[in-house]
Amino acid sequence: MKLIDPKDNLIANEWRKRYSLLDVATKQRIDAFFASKPEEYQLKVIKRVRRKPVEGDIFVLSPREGVYYYGRVLKASISHENINSFMHGKHLIFIFRCQSNEINLDEFRPNYEELLIPPAIVDYSYWSRGYFFTIGNEPISEEERGLDIGFYKIVTGKFFTESGVEMDHRPKFLGINGITTIIGIANDVNKELIINPSLLKFL
Repeated sequence: MKLIDPKDNLIANEWRKRYSLLDVATKQRIDAFFASKPEEYQLKVIKRVRRKPVEGDIFVLSPREGVYYYGRVLKASISHENINSFMHGKHLIFIFRCQSNEINLDEFRPNYEELLIPPAIVDYSYWSRGYFFTIGNEPISEEERGLDIGFYKIVTGKFFTESGVEMDHRPKFLGINGITTIIGIANDVNKELIINPSLLKFL
């Protein structure tokens, strides 16, 4: 198997290109953010629960006090080809740009063309620690089941489905192959809020 330099990969290269296009002030805020400690930007705890997520769950997360973004569990308890994989039994989620000041479904209008961050694979700890809080469930639609979702494996430069099947193309919705750490979602969300402060402005 041919390996590539982890520092020279698709995701890293695309971030470097995006960063280069930012204005000086935004670059400075991003640099300060990366230099900060993880606990300084962790998601707010909403409510710790023992119930594990199931397919179709709608949840909220809070990067700032009184600000909630909606997420959705597209696949729960993933069945991975390699049962020893860290991704086996974990959950595929999407987080949208739609937001609310309250913990309810009133503003939930999922749009897969307006994602806050790329798709991610997460474990139950996001819920058990209270960073994600489930507020409803809607059946997954046929359109959602047909979404072109995949994950980039840095060491090989290849694309895989969440269940570990290699893909022959770059998927439309692309995340990083592996489990997102307990601070990973907070990192990705806060980075987007720094780049686009308007995401914190409610209509």
